[in-house]
Amino acid sequence: MISLLGKKQTLFIAIIMTFVMFLVVMFVANPLIDGDDGMGVLALQLAFDKEIGTQIIDNWTKTGRQNFNKLIFTDYIYALSYSIFFASWLCMLIIKKGKENLIFYKLLLFLPFLAGIFDWIENTLELFFINNPTEFSNILFFLNSTNSKKLKEDHLYIPKIWRLCCKSGWHKL
Repeated sequence: MISLLGKKQTLFIAIIMTFVMFLVVMFVANPLIDGDDGMGVLALQLAFDKEIGTQIIDNWTKTGRQNFNKLIFTDYIYALSYSIFFASWLCMLIIKKGKENLIFYKLLLFLPFLAGIFDWIENTLELFFINNPTEFSNILFFLNSTNSKKLKEDHLYIPKIWRLCCKSGWHKL
């Protein structure tokens, strides 16, 4: 895995895919879903309250909800692309530091993929909610919004985790 993720080609392709998928999700898919600027989709992810979430999707048209069902795959691809991007970036840093044989750093490469898996869970729960909002659990809706907020912050944590690992003694494992 390190040999594939640590290639400049992999990082370059992942950067391009992440950027393209970001543009597709934010400027094509999300506006087609909420019928506006796409911020309604982000508002749903961060609503925390099921009633607010229901109000948000009630403002979407039937076509918007159908578009959500059709276009959700773009968010799954986006999650995969940013997971590969962050893992590749970390891998290149690990190789640059000469730490590729240390188990801690090999395990560190799974963090971006874990973030991607949580994003997939978030997407799946949103899909369930949009298709059956009355039966969807209030607690599950709140937990999903908490997961969404955490994921939005996690993109900032990966560089912080790297700096922490380099400064601590953990890298000697």
